[in-house]
Amino acid sequence: MTPPDQLRPLLRRWQHEPAPAPEFARGVWARIHAARQDERVVVAFRWALPIAASLALFLGASAARMQAQRAHAEQMADFYVRTVDPVQMADHGSHK
Repeated sequence: MTPPDQLRPLLRRWQHEPAPAPEFARGVWARIHAARQDERVVVAFRWALPIAASLALFLGASAARMQAQRAHAEQMADFYVRTVDPVQMADHGSHK
């Protein structure tokens, strides 16, 4: 048989009443005021995100176009080099 637990009745009767924090209300209002200041900064730069996204899209499209033009120029140069017949060029050069 286990001895009766003396701690349980003591814990049932125990109540804690914390003292109110002296600067609680002032701290809450200070945090609210700081959050409002941060919100004003965000609202002031709200236009920046669409502009940055548009600029990134434009720069990406421009870079892709330049890369495509460079690749096309390389393909054309490759094609030209393959179609040049040195025998015909030598033959035409001697008839001048």
